[in-house]
Amino acid sequence: MEKILIIDDDAAIRRTMELHLADKGFRVVCGDSLKAGKELWNRHNPEIVLLDLKLPDGEGTTLLKEQVEAGSRAIVLMITGHQDMDYAIRAMKHGAFNYLHKPLNIDELDLSLEGAVRELRVSRRTIATNRPEDEFKPGRIAGVSASILDTHKQIGMAAKSKVNVLINGESGTGKELVARAIHQNSTPEEPFVAVNCSAIVSQLMESEMFGHERGAFTGAVDRKLGKCEYAGHGTLFLDEIGDLSFELQAKLLRVLQERYFERVGGTSQIPFRARVIAATHQRLESMIETHEFREDLYFRLKVFQINLLPLRERKEDIPPLVHHLLEKINLELHRKVNKVPDLVVKRLMNYSWPGNVRELENVLTQAVVRSTGDTLSVDFLEPAAYSAAAKRELRTMAEVEKEHIEWVLGQVGGNLGKACEVLGITRPTLRKKMDDYGIS
Repeated sequence: MEKILIIDDDAAIRRTMELHLADKGFRVVCGDSLKAGKELWNRHNPEIVLLDLKLPDGEGTTLLKEQVEAGSRAIVLMITGHQDMDYAIRAMKHGAFNYLHKPLNIDELDLSLEGAVRELRVSRRTIATNRPEDEFKPGRIAGVSASILDTHKQIGMAAKSKVNVLINGESGTGKELVARAIHQNSTPEEPFVAVNCSAIVSQLMESEMFGHERGAFTGAVDRKLGKCEYAGHGTLFLDEIGDLSFELQAKLLRVLQERYFERVGGTSQIPFRARVIAATHQRLESMIETHEFREDLYFRLKVFQINLLPLRERKEDIPPLVHHLLEKINLELHRKVNKVPDLVVKRLMNYSWPGNVRELENVLTQAVVRSTGDTLSVDFLEPAAYSAAAKRELRTMAEVEKEHIEWVLGQVGGNLGKACEVLGITRPTLRKKMDDYGIS
């Protein structure tokens, strides 16, 4: 069986893991500090290391980074009592295989070990790197749920290379925040260029993406650089990629395949060096079946995929989110509303949050504005106290979208072509939405 090194300053945890792993047939050695752990690591050359994050003489990630750079092929499982995104990202970025929290769940430990052993036996991959990586603090993604902690790990893994990433999640779940976190942990010195594919009229999208030369079309009085060019060696974030027209999907695919593009009206081939992170709230697999999204582009984008759960499925994240968002809102509004009654938290936990984190932030902002002291107003959070406008704001995205499409169709006399121009979507997308919402 494989040799395992346990580095943890808690004698009880160390002994418990030692007995459990020895009973499973592993050969186990133990250390209680960075210094002892480093000596044992170099002497025994273990295949698997269980490494505590906080040790008496420093952080475990310091030792992890040193050993990876020295060429160690050990599979490292980080252990910590902290539930913070920065720690998880740092651990995964420096080469950790997984990230476990105290108090340790034996079943979770066993599953992680099974995965580590499988990884060792199948690939024996090298995780060494030739250069130290700088530490950067990304925008905080608050939460304590298993899904959020896993998202932190996924960000760290995605940041280790410049592969394309596809982020799936409902509107308001924080897809752009995740994209920015990946960027900040990979190429923070380079540009982060965001494009909302649903907000730009399709006829202008090609110029926005690739730029244009002077005289390329009526109104093109000067050369314009596109988003692909501005992104440089950084990140091109394509939000709501499902709304990209079929024609532009083909052109984007070509750019991803050939790694160059041409400005509209131009002939020069411009190198494309950025990483693409795409995001969508739509099921692209279903759109492929209805021929609204290219399957080849889909697979080009989802080299690495991150799925974000809606807030209603991870309500344990609401309390830390409330405190995190209040810090942000207080800073923006120059307020000090930092006390949250238990009753307020209970009411927030009992709501389904169809608009997810974005809706929670809007509600908290309104509550802060109406609060007169340092305590968050309870009255404003009463459902009966919402005004008609607030009630409209709390409708689902589907309800709002249906009403808007019906209004636009009415304004253009039912002309689908004109409606597509106003809405900035393709005709197949409009027809699908009309079918979904029962709009005749």
